[in-house]
Amino acid sequence: MRRPSITLVAGLLAGLLVGAIVPAAFASLHGTASGGDCARSQLDVRPNGSQGAAGTIRGAWVFTNRSKSACTLDGYPDWQLFRKGGRPFATTTKKNLAPAPAHVTLTPGDSGTFFSQYSDVPSGTKRCRISRVAEITAPSAGAGLFIPAALEACGGVIHVSGVEAGVHGP
Repeated sequence: MRRPSITLVAGLLAGLLVGAIVPAAFASLHGTASGGDCARSQLDVRPNGSQGAAGTIRGAWVFTNRSKSACTLDGYPDWQLFRKGGRPFATTTKKNLAPAPAHVTLTPGDSGTFFSQYSDVPSGTKRCRISRVAEITAPSAGAGLFIPAALEACGGVIHVSGVEAGVHGP
């Protein structure tokens, strides 16, 4: 009589162990749905076109996850413009374009788009500066990505949207 109860207890323990180990092993092999905020080292950024009318230039910018693990973008990107010679000039990022921020998970190779808008019409007699390089910092990335960008954002003011999943044009 003692033998069946030991076998039953051993079977239950084995089932509990398998039930605990297999899901953990599966998750470690396949990653989680969200690997946390995207870091600069996980991303690339590129322009995806621009269009202008009546002194307003609208552009689309694409972040792509180039890492081997998923990460998330949730919020607005930040900008810093640089003039010839690499000197920064006053840049104000206004976070007020649609779409609003959304929780976007980028698996390896996936992309997310945000939009920018600025005026290229000078105010008074002051000429607008033209950037040579832009530093774009993804939401919560902590550090920016530098790309060549000739933007004539008068007053250094750039309006941005939140990031949305996929690749979109302006």
